[in-house]
Amino acid sequence: MSEWCRTYERSRTVVRCAVGQTEEFKVEVGLHQGSALSPFLFAIVMDQLSEEVRQESPWTMMFADDIVICSESREQVEENLERWRFALERRGMKVSRK
Repeated sequence: MSEWCRTYERSRTVVRCAVGQTEEFKVEVGLHQGSALSPFLFAIVMDQLSEEVRQESPWTMMFADDIVICSESREQVEENLERWRFALERRGMKVSRK
């Protein structure tokens, strides 16, 4: 693992709001918000997780953590949604249909 990844593992942050700021704490779950590296890491992970089910635009489009699935029929959309659900849920992720 490269050194820049190792420094990311030791990320610490604070939460600032109208009444003050928390003590510094280690980021243990999720991506470190506000880091320039976070969007890059998220994109790499999502590219890898969706590699087997992605289709070219305009049929499948990804916007951050949202996926748009297009097709010529409702049945094809449902089939593609099921493929996405299977691919992501077997990796511990969940698909929301809202």
